[in-house]
Amino acid sequence: MEKLMVAGPKRLAKELLAELQRAGVVHIEPLRTEELGEYRLSADEDGELRRWEAVAAGAEHALGILGKAATPTKPFTGSLSDAEAILKPWLERAEVLGRERAALEEELQAIQLFGSVAERLAGLTHGLDQSQRLAVIPFLVSKIEELEPVRAALQASLEDRFLLESEALPNQVAAVVVVLRRDLETARTALSRQGLAELRFPGVYGNLPLTQAAARMRERSKLAPEELIGIREEVAKLAKESKDSLEALWTRAKDEVARLRSLADMVAGKYGFALMGWVPQDAKGRVETALGRLKDQIIYTFEPVDEHHEAHQVPVTLKNPAWAKPFELLHGFLNTPRYGGYDPTMMIATTFPLFFGMVVGDMAFGLLFYLLARLFAGYARRGETLEIGFLGAKMGPDVLGQLSKVLTWMAFWAVVWGFLYGEFFGTFLEKLHVFYDPNHHGEAGEAAKGLIPILINRLDFERTANLLIVISLAFGVFQVLYAFAIRAYYAYKHRHMAHFWEGLGYLAGLVGLVAFAYTFQTGKGAPLTYILLAVGLAIFLVSVFLARIPLMIAELPGKGGQILSYIRIYAVGVAGAVLYDLANQVGFGLAHSLGILGVLLGLLLGGLMVILITAVTLLGHLLQPIRLLWIEFASNFGFYDESGKPYRPFRSVRGESS
Repeated sequence: MEKLMVAGPKRLAKELLAELQRAGVVHIEPLRTEELGEYRLSADEDGELRRWEAVAAGAEHALGILGKAATPTKPFTGSLSDAEAILKPWLERAEVLGRERAALEEELQAIQLFGSVAERLAGLTHGLDQSQRLAVIPFLVSKIEELEPVRAALQASLEDRFLLESEALPNQVAAVVVVLRRDLETARTALSRQGLAELRFPGVYGNLPLTQAAARMRERSKLAPEELIGIREEVAKLAKESKDSLEALWTRAKDEVARLRSLADMVAGKYGFALMGWVPQDAKGRVETALGRLKDQIIYTFEPVDEHHEAHQVPVTLKNPAWAKPFELLHGFLNTPRYGGYDPTMMIATTFPLFFGMVVGDMAFGLLFYLLARLFAGYARRGETLEIGFLGAKMGPDVLGQLSKVLTWMAFWAVVWGFLYGEFFGTFLEKLHVFYDPNHHGEAGEAAKGLIPILINRLDFERTANLLIVISLAFGVFQVLYAFAIRAYYAYKHRHMAHFWEGLGYLAGLVGLVAFAYTFQTGKGAPLTYILLAVGLAIFLVSVFLARIPLMIAELPGKGGQILSYIRIYAVGVAGAVLYDLANQVGFGLAHSLGILGVLLGLLLGGLMVILITAVTLLGHLLQPIRLLWIEFASNFGFYDESGKPYRPFRSVRGESS
């Protein structure tokens, strides 16, 4: 990344921003100096900004009414006045149709909710609701028994000057009270004391007598759907006619608004301006080409970044190979690495799917994840958005495309480890003798038979538990020690000596503890491991003194415990495998004992158990591997200590150079 400084006459400020927007690679940084004030929009510029904002909002509003999302396209090329003139009729027509559609939809909803109730209530009044001397109060109760207290309350307030009628509905009871108009408020008060309120229909029906409201609902239930179909057809026609024009207006307006707002990031005097930005080194040529169009009118310079003093200002653009880039999703929402710091994407990309596969270890679920990846890829390819209602989640095509690639790697490693474990929906294929364990024997002592030998049977705890635990711990030793090596390296690079000694101390201390633990558990490696322990602890104590962090002494055993946390890769996975094995035992047990009926019952019950077990364990299978990377690895190399600034280039709303 390099710093860009540009200065020129004030009259060229907007033209410069247009060129930079077309280049699409400059991250503009707000520039503030004591010598010059910030650029202030003139009255004309402020008015222009507000008008373009209105165009953007109007076009987006019209598209929303027409059921279309605002999508960037080739921008409108006319003037602001032309844009406003073109937008006005489209927007007015869309709003009229939108209001008519909403009114009809609300009316139909009201008819659906209250139509049958209105019919029953109207029948109870026998036309008395249209009398000039009488008033009718409709209401609903849950049970017929609730009307007795109501009758008693009305009797106490009105004596015999009322009529109460009711009729049972499917889930409630409809009732009306008929009183003299002079007693209307007294009757309402009596009902209110019983916790009841007068039923009022929505919209125009609320002002009609019950008989008229029921008749109108009956009539409109036949006419309104046809009217709504007609309105929707007009909306679809308008959408087809106006979509391209509205999207072009929206694209142009959003770009104009971005340019006018970016003026405030400059400093300016009476006649000149200055702008500061950041440019990736590999995009420098595009900026020079853009600025070359204003040659002899502006001056500019590129400066190298001073990592020691400017790292907190410099925006970060992550450079990862295409296969690993989707894994930026798994840490991007937590933090952006500081400029010049360590990017954990490659570590996550290589180890997260591997850990996940080792935990899941089932070919069937690997295939299910692959199908999910293909589903997401299809949405991305079609440019569609996926909404998951019960989670309140909404994922766009870009995110879905990246998730599909992450899921593909997860599926690959789940299938690989599933093959090593010989698991397909747990022990399903082993029960069918597709897989077999060469170390197991039947009841008569004969060797197990099958097509494919199981290489690592994780359900055979006596034979494989130690191996899988050692593999899990090896991952932990590597990642935790590597994390402290990273911390020491980058701290030394940026001259943060306290962090350097902290990282070096923990690294040396843990090397000593790991060496000692190896000899303690296996009885091998001495006296070399004792030398490593002594040297490691000596370096650790010196580092504690130089870092001036005495708490490191108390925290060192905890850092060793973080290595032990990696055992969960084995433990969580084998717990799920045991549950799936139980489901298969139930299913195959029924099949062996009940014949054909047992096969059907076994498939049904075993399948239900597999679905339930998957629902219970899947979240843990996903979270445990990423937790190790977020906490045991990322926290130890200082990922959360300092935040970087994401690289957000000033570009067209289309997201590409225009």
